[in-house]
Amino acid sequence: MVVDPQKLSISARLIGVATVLMVALAAGAVWCVLQLYARVDLIGVSLMVGLIIAVVVRRQGFARTFSGVLIAMLGTAVASVYASYLLAAAKVASYLGIPMRSALISIGPDMAGAVAWADMTGFHIGTLILAIVLSAWLVWRKPAPGRIGGMPPQA
Repeated sequence: MVVDPQKLSISARLIGVATVLMVALAAGAVWCVLQLYARVDLIGVSLMVGLIIAVVVRRQGFARTFSGVLIAMLGTAVASVYASYLLAAAKVASYLGIPMRSALISIGPDMAGAVAWADMTGFHIGTLILAIVLSAWLVWRKPAPGRIGGMPPQA
């Protein structure tokens, strides 16, 4: 089914945006859990997060639209910020010896931002920017030949 972005109702657009934001938050949480279990820096996961968010944006009917590009960029940024916030809370919890739930409630956005920023390098920032640009490009690009509107080929 090919979705024409001009024919989407306002409720369908809002549900699409809400879906993208929920996927972004879920992707950020999965990214955090993977990094905590692996105990290595997994900044490359941001590229996969950008890819997943771009696919969701396209499937919600925002393919090749300026609003779709903005939604994909925002979703990828939200996932990155959320993962950084959760990782900062985990770091504070491990340093202070308190449960992560308590750290999430007590540290606040300013301390979480400071801890997350302290962990950032130029490579991290560049990879996050690349993930945001990748998600925008994947939403804007034309579908592959043989595909109608980005849908899988029909047999």
